[in-house]
Amino acid sequence: MANAAIAIGADPATPDAPTGQQSLDGLARMAANPAAQAAMGMEFLAFTFWMAFVGYVCWRLRAAGWVAAVAMVGGVVEIAVKLGSAAPLISGYTLRDQISPEMAATLTQMNKADFMVGLLPAGLFVLCAAIAALRTKELGRVLAWSGIAIGAGNIVTAAVIGVNLPESGFAPSFLLILVWELVISLRWGFARRHPRVRAATSPVDPVIS
Repeated sequence: MANAAIAIGADPATPDAPTGQQSLDGLARMAANPAAQAAMGMEFLAFTFWMAFVGYVCWRLRAAGWVAAVAMVGGVVEIAVKLGSAAPLISGYTLRDQISPEMAATLTQMNKADFMVGLLPAGLFVLCAAIAALRTKELGRVLAWSGIAIGAGNIVTAAVIGVNLPESGFAPSFLLILVWELVISLRWGFARRHPRVRAATSPVDPVIS
């Protein structure tokens, strides 16, 4: 849902590394586009579902102990960072007729920085959730080990990038996080645990001779 909202609200006329004036022009076009405004509401709704997803994952893996707790911390912090990244965009949109191009450029850069910082807790969530799933056998070895690699990879990516933000403000490694979360969502959503039913055995009547 979040990716669909981004696609709906995307402005093709705004480049990946816009100038301050281009950012202001993009906000003006957003004000004239009800679909782009509705897309922001879709993103907030997606974040609400994401909160439920993080809670469910950590509840299901609670037998792993502190590893599941760390996964919960990573997921909560990631959601907080993502929600916080909307503040510069909403502020720029609200004050689009009052701020300067320089201020618009600053707000745009803050939005990019929030996303890159979010790679760290997102990677921690996936890493610890995968370790917990491996310990509790809630996922197969392939999914668990792939989650460990993806989570660790995003943590390393965030550490390597540091303050050197790419012009696009996006890291392809984050797509792997989304794919992994989608796969385990589908697996746990459609897989059903069927309790083993023991065949009832009737007592053997004593043979009357």
